[in-house]
Amino acid sequence: MLFLGCDSGATKAAFIVSDGDGRVLAARAFRGVSLVTDGLDGYRKSMREYTQTILRDAGAQAEEITHAAFGLTGYGESRTATDDMRETFEGVLPGVPCELVNDSVTGWCGALRGQTGICIASGTGSVAYGEDADGRGMRAGGWSIRFADEGSAYWIASEAIRAFFHQADGREKKTLLYDRFMNLFGVQDPLHACEEVETLTDGGNYARVAGLQREVLRLYNEGDPCARAIYERAAGQLYGLAAAIRRSLRFAPGEPVRITYTGGVFRAGECILRPLRERVEAAGDVLTAPAFSPISGAVGYAARHHLSGDALEKLMREADRAGNPA
Repeated sequence: MLFLGCDSGATKAAFIVSDGDGRVLAARAFRGVSLVTDGLDGYRKSMREYTQTILRDAGAQAEEITHAAFGLTGYGESRTATDDMRETFEGVLPGVPCELVNDSVTGWCGALRGQTGICIASGTGSVAYGEDADGRGMRAGGWSIRFADEGSAYWIASEAIRAFFHQADGREKKTLLYDRFMNLFGVQDPLHACEEVETLTDGGNYARVAGLQREVLRLYNEGDPCARAIYERAAGQLYGLAAAIRRSLRFAPGEPVRITYTGGVFRAGECILRPLRERVEAAGDVLTAPAFSPISGAVGYAARHHLSGDALEKLMREADRAGNPA
C-alpha cells in the first residue's frame, strides 16, 4: 500500500508518499500555489508538476497509490474553487481514490492524531476545526483574511496599525509601538504613514501585512503594553473559535475536551499560549501541544481507512519526522 498526502497553502505546498509499513518514500516542499494568485491554468500546471515530482522521487506510478488526501487552503470556501480543485486532482491522479478537504481538517488530523478534539489554526489567517467521538466535524472562522480571521497574524498586524493611528492622534497613550512604526514606515509626520499603509496592503499581499506580526512580537518582548493587549485579545478571539465548535458538537459530558493548535502565530510562544491556556482551562478543558504536523495529518488522513492503531501512529510519526527535519 502507498499513501500520498499534501498540505497546500499560499506559502508552500508540502507533499509526501509513505508505504503501509510507515516508511517515507519521498517528502518535498514546493512553492505555494493558489487559484487566486496563480489562476486556474497555473494552479493545475503546478499541482500536476508537484505530484509527478513526488511520485518520481518515491519511485512510484500514480496507479500504485492506494489513497491520497489533499489538505487545501480555500477548499470548500467557494463553489467554483471547489469544483476547480476537484477537476484538477481528477486529472492529476486519474482513478486514484482522492480525498480533498480544507487544510484545517488535515491540520486537525495531524495535531490530534485524527482523534476527538479541536484544533485552532492561526497563521496568515485563522480557522478552527474539530470532531467529536461520532465523527461529526465542524469548522469555525476562516471567513475572510481582510474582514475576519480574528487572532491571525494579519489580524494582529491590523490591530497594531490601528493602535498606531490611535496613538498618533491622541486617542490612546503613546507607547514603544508609536516610535517603532514611525521608523518602520520611514516617516517624520504620522499622516504620511497613511500612504505607506496603503502601499503595504495594496494588491492583496496578505502575507506581507501578516509579516508585521513579528514586529508586534518584538514589542511584546520589550514590554510594550499595547502589544501585550493585542496578544491577549488575539487569544480571546482564537478561543472563541474553539468554544463555538465545543458548543455545537457532542463531546462526552463531564470530560475535558482536548484543544490544540497549529500555525505560525503559535510559534510566538507564551505571549499567545498563556492567555489561550487560561481561557481553555477556565472552561474545564485542556490545551495540549500538537502531536504531529499538517503534512503528517494529510498522509494520515489518506491512510486512516486502511491502517489503525499502532500502524497509523507509526506512519504519522515517521511522516512528521521526514516532513519537519530537525
